[in-house]
Amino acid sequence: MTSESPDNPARAPHWRLALSLANACPRCGARTRSGTPCKCLAVRNRLRCRMHGGSSTGPRTAAGLERMRKAKITHGQRTAEMERMRKMVRELIAGAKRLVELT
Repeated sequence: MTSESPDNPARAPHWRLALSLANACPRCGARTRSGTPCKCLAVRNRLRCRMHGGSSTGPRTAAGLERMRKAKITHGQRTAEMERMRKMVRELIAGAKRLVELT
């Protein structure tokens, strides 16, 4: 059984190898709110980290725009039908409260 102490040569400190590889990776470098450069690792094949990569700007090509027009991208919670349903439920609740108050 090997000991976990760093003095034991049978237990090589592999974390040192990984640390040098991690330090060699490119950094994001975007300016943080404090003005210092971001120290996070850049995403593979990109210049910025996952936090500073920027938001999607949506489709740009004509085909992509048309695909978005045809796709159902709304959830249906704010349609006219749902608004009418919510109004009717509110009226029913108010009517029920009035009935309870009368009894």
